[in-house]
This record gives sequence, C-alpha cells and structure tokens, in this order.
Amino acid sequence: MGKGLAQPLLLATKQAFSGASPLSKITPPGFLQALLAQTKPNIISTSKDDGSGYLRDVKIRYRKRVPPGKTTTTDDCSIQAKPAYSEVIVPSTMFRKYALFFEDDEISRFEHDALALVKPGTAATTVVNELMEAVIEAANGVLADINADLLSLQAANWGKNAVTGSNAAKTINFVLNSTTNPLNQGMTEVMSDVMLNEFKMPGLFAVGSGLINNYYLQQSGKSADQAGVNTNGLMLPKLYVDPYAVTSWGANKFGLFEANSVQFINICRFRGPKAGQRGADEFGTMFLPLSDSWGNPIGALEFDWQKRIITCPTEVTIGGAEAPTTVGRGVVLDLMCSYTSLNIPADSYEATDRLFGNNGTLLYTATNA
Repeated sequence: MGKGLAQPLLLATKQAFSGASPLSKITPPGFLQALLAQTKPNIISTSKDDGSGYLRDVKIRYRKRVPPGKTTTTDDCSIQAKPAYSEVIVPSTMFRKYALFFEDDEISRFEHDALALVKPGTAATTVVNELMEAVIEAANGVLADINADLLSLQAANWGKNAVTGSNAAKTINFVLNSTTNPLNQGMTEVMSDVMLNEFKMPGLFAVGSGLINNYYLQQSGKSADQAGVNTNGLMLPKLYVDPYAVTSWGANKFGLFEANSVQFINICRFRGPKAGQRGADEFGTMFLPLSDSWGNPIGALEFDWQKRIITCPTEVTIGGAEAPTTVGRGVVLDLMCSYTSLNIPADSYEATDRLFGNNGTLLYTATNA
C-alpha cells in the first residue's frame, strides 16, 4: 500500500484502518456492475470504437416477428409480407470527468514508495504512485455519477409488462404471514411474469434495494448478491444491490432484466494515433482495478486520461469555486469516461403482438404486508 505525505495522521488513517478506511470504500453502483457483467457488454461499443481512436456512427437494424392473425386459410399463392427492416441509431454518449492536481513542491515531500512510477494505461506515460492512488480514491464519486446517469436513462425506458399491459411499476407483495401465504409467493409471481413476458431464464438479473434486498437475504442467509439462489425449488435471478436506485426509480423499486437486454456502451477517444505524447500533454486509456465496499468487482470500465504539466505558477479554478486559486508548477491528471446505455427498441414487436412494447426490462415495487 502506497504511503502519502509524511504526516502521521494521514499515515495512521491509511495503515491502522486498512480496508475499513473510508477512502477504500466504493458504494456499490449495482446497475453499472450488472451492465458490465453481461456476456456481451461491448458488442456495440467495439463497433463504434474499433480501437483506432476514430469513432463511427452505428445503426442497429432489426425486423419484427410475425404476430398471430396474419396467416391465410386459402391456398391462393398470395404473399403475406415483404420483410421490412427498422433502424435505431446508437445514441450519443454522456461524459464525466474528474481532474486531480499535485504541485511539484508537494510531490517532493512524498516518501520513496509514493514516488514510484506507474503506468496508468495503454500509452507509455508514467505518473507517481501517489497520484494514481488519489485517482482510485476518487472512484466512488466518479462511478456514482456514471451509475446515476444510467439509472436515469433506464427510468425512461422500462418495457411494457405483458401481464399488466403497462410499463408502470407492478406492485409485488412479499407477505409477512408465512402460515396463510408462503413468503416466496411474491417472487413466484415475478417469475411467472418472466415466463409470460417470454424472457430467457439464463442470465436473468435484478437491480434494486430495500425490501427486495431483505427478501434475498432471508432466502440465502448470506449475501444479497447471490446468483441462482434456490428457495423451495424456485431459482432466483441474480440481484445487484444498488443503494442509488431509490433516487432514480423510487423507494423499494427494483428492475428485472433479461440478459443483454440493456447494452452498456463505453467509448474511449485516446487510442491509436490519438494516444501517447501530443505536444506537452500525454493521452491514453486505463482500467481501474476496483471493487465495491462488499468486495464485489466493479467490472471492466475503461477511462480516457490526459496528463497535463503546469510549467509556471498560475491561477486555476478548482472544484467550481468562484475565486481562482494560485498554484505552483505541477501535474494534472484528467480521468474521463464517455458512455451510455441502449435498450431494445420499443417498437421491436408489431402493434398486434402480445409483447408489443416489451424490451426485456420490467419495473416492480416491493411491499411487505
């Protein structure tokens, strides 16, 4: 573990409390973790970003399945359809950035191991270990903001439930009285919805917090983040607990997702000819080795980075402050991420199809009465 400035209080915090130190904790960004864990999380990203540093526009072409009522009962050589394609354009990415600045005279007081050089990604650039530790310490806020953006996108893209005919949250009660009603009656109803909405079972997952998390804890007796918990013969979808979901989706809301129904798009600009030394600055991409506060991996989220050198004392604006701050010579490391998510198009089924409006996602409200 790298040491920072030779100040006893700072060193004691990092060393004495180890993994319990607030700096080492990342609130689980459950929805982001779920999307990064998909079996094909980058199929669209790699089409848009092929590694050359140049981005391409991508359109997804699709046809609709034939609903009932389109066949004929007469052998008259008639043609029922000429299959037509629809297209959806992959949306523009959103953007988040966090920049850290260290002055030279501050760096000069670092202890030896904090001054060790590390490579923060694909290009040959090196920065001191202490700066990279500071980037990882900033990950909680960066990932939380990215996750919040994704939760908000999903809040506007829930699919229609074939059972209710609506994309509004369906209330599922996890009953208190196990004598008159089994506790897992609520989840039985959810899994019945899964079947009636024709979701494929392998890879099914849920995202949420609150009562749904409490239910999973009762079933597994361990962690809520259990894949394939089996309760009374009912195989449950993997739950990704997301404390942030309550803000975007509402209290005790949880989403149910067919595998790969939501694609995470992660774009990097500083590849190929756009990586490495460019003028006085250096550019590249990096993956941060991160796990959440409970020890679950975050997943392969890729960032752009830029290393800037401030060669003369100057005034800079830090943290959006109204008044500029005078700083000396030093180094700035910009951590940047471009991303979005893409749902199955809302019109992927014909209007007369029983699954019209379905996109592999369902929203629920958990109650406990």
